[in-house]
Amino acid sequence: MSLKYFFNPEAVAIVGASSNQKKIGRQVLNNISQGGFRGRIYPINLQEKKIAGLKAYSDLQKLPRQDFSRLLLIIAIPAQFVLEEIKKCVSLGIKNVVIISAGFKEGGADGKEREKLIVDLAEKNKINILGPNCLGLINVSNNLNASFAASGCKPGRIALLSQSGAVGSAALDWLKTKDFNLAYFISLGNKAVLDESDLLEHLSSDKKIDLIVAYLEEITDGERFMTLVSKIAKRKPVAILKAGTSAAGGTMAKSHTGSLAGSNQAVITGLKRAGAILLNNLEELFNLLFLFQKKAWKNKGKQELHLLTNAGGPAVLTVDSLSQHNLVLGSSLDLLGDADALRYEEALNKLLEDKSVNNVLVLLTPQTVTEPLKTAEVIVAASKKYPAKLIMASFIGGAAVRSARSLLEDNEVPFFEYPEEAIETFKQLALYKVRMKDLKDYLPFSGKKEKEISGNDYLHSLALLKKYNIPTVKTYKYDHKKINNFRFPLVLKAIGPDFLHKTEKKAVVINLENASGLQKAVRVMEKNNQKVFRNPLNYLIVQEQADKFQEIILGFKRDISFGPIMMVGLGGIYAEVFKEVKLEIADLDFKRALLMIQGLKIYPILNGARGLKKYDVKALAKMIVNLAKLANEHPEIKELDINPVFIFEKGASAGDVRIIL
Repeated sequence: MSLKYFFNPEAVAIVGASSNQKKIGRQVLNNISQGGFRGRIYPINLQEKKIAGLKAYSDLQKLPRQDFSRLLLIIAIPAQFVLEEIKKCVSLGIKNVVIISAGFKEGGADGKEREKLIVDLAEKNKINILGPNCLGLINVSNNLNASFAASGCKPGRIALLSQSGAVGSAALDWLKTKDFNLAYFISLGNKAVLDESDLLEHLSSDKKIDLIVAYLEEITDGERFMTLVSKIAKRKPVAILKAGTSAAGGTMAKSHTGSLAGSNQAVITGLKRAGAILLNNLEELFNLLFLFQKKAWKNKGKQELHLLTNAGGPAVLTVDSLSQHNLVLGSSLDLLGDADALRYEEALNKLLEDKSVNNVLVLLTPQTVTEPLKTAEVIVAASKKYPAKLIMASFIGGAAVRSARSLLEDNEVPFFEYPEEAIETFKQLALYKVRMKDLKDYLPFSGKKEKEISGNDYLHSLALLKKYNIPTVKTYKYDHKKINNFRFPLVLKAIGPDFLHKTEKKAVVINLENASGLQKAVRVMEKNNQKVFRNPLNYLIVQEQADKFQEIILGFKRDISFGPIMMVGLGGIYAEVFKEVKLEIADLDFKRALLMIQGLKIYPILNGARGLKKYDVKALAKMIVNLAKLANEHPEIKELDINPVFIFEKGASAGDVRIIL
């Protein structure tokens, strides 16, 4: 769907415009008319003839227009009357609508039904709808503030999306005080029709945009989102602040917009796969906006960070922070406590003359002869002289550095109250550049789906693993008549729906060295579980006992939005205690599977730490890739766990499997 006239309409109509300054419709009208919008503006009100000096119309159908396709309609009336206006859009040919009104799926069953009727009409007639329950949109370059939030931003090259109107309004107010440059602000609201992916698709081809930042509470279509972001990120960064990463926060996020979202772990895994920059809080979001406002972030040379300081203590803390974030320190020059602006100027210019220097952090603490304002002027001059280099500043203090801070911010020099904040933000930039080197486009699975498995019986599950070249430990259904055919030592297990957690049920006996020991173990297990063994789905198996191994857990869980999420981690009986796992999206290749394993805290052990033997991590990586293929080809499987996987010096084998359909 085209959003050309959504963002750049020839005219705007406001249903709900009013002479009452307290009404949202009037606030939207004021923002559009006073913001310098160059197109026609049509207030719509049942009674009033003139509003804010503009002729008002009683109905959309009375507007003096023949072509409505290039008009943007803003609706700010009670929710129960909105559907009738959408019906008028259908008859008039209006294609672009912003519904600011609340009272839809976020408000309960009646609102949900109301929203569904609107969505059905919109989808059938190809109408773009932003919202409902949103703040509106702002296109700064077109002087269009079609929202009820004050903007005041100058034209810039950053697009800001927010699912929360409150967060968006606060961000705009904060940016206004910083004299910040912005290209677009878009409030998503309930995302009834237009969602984050629709807007990303439009912004991806907008040459005016260098950075896309979004506050999201849930992601509608994870696979489409990953497809878009993985393509966009190579040309322009996409930074996401994902709310609801805690269990309680996730519940609040869903209730806020009435949405069914994917799990938080899946969202984070998907964002990383797509190459998005992950933000943890609003402070990181604002800091990133300032850093990326400078085109200097695009430099592709060495990424060491060089320090200039007049105080040793802050410099030491900064170096500590660099080390903690695995960032590289370039040079560190202490100008001493009596450094004036001239000494800063000489040192900074000398440093920047070096073509290999791309990133500099200037630290300052106010001391007896320090000149904060003049030093800030030096930094501003250097920033303009070397626009392709990133120069950040951290002046630690209060009243003594206030005017210097204002000067730096007014001239778009990234300023941080504390050096640790600068390092945190710089890390996002450095990580982005590293990830872009190997980032591949995400492509949703489009291969052949295999025939659905008929059930998840244990032996059938093992057979399914073998079909996908996932080795398994030799396993037999227990038969006392064949006891002399078994190869000892053996492991006895009770399996079935009543033995999902075998350790707690004492349903595993190891180190069975002979037939008599096996028979004794069988008698004990059958006696202790007489009732559950009446169910034929519960039965006994024996497995050849593995030796000299490490236990790993391997599996996947199918997310409602992002598809199968692959997992590898510490296995065995303590898997759920330590929860030491790494997650990945299921479009895995061998290299990324290997990186998953290498990211585990137990990897040094697998790799032969302290002179011990190495385990076959390549065999494990192949197993992960094969399991991902299984996950993609069997959408009927909701969850699959292989625990333990025995990894040996040579090879790896599945020791136990659980499949949930």
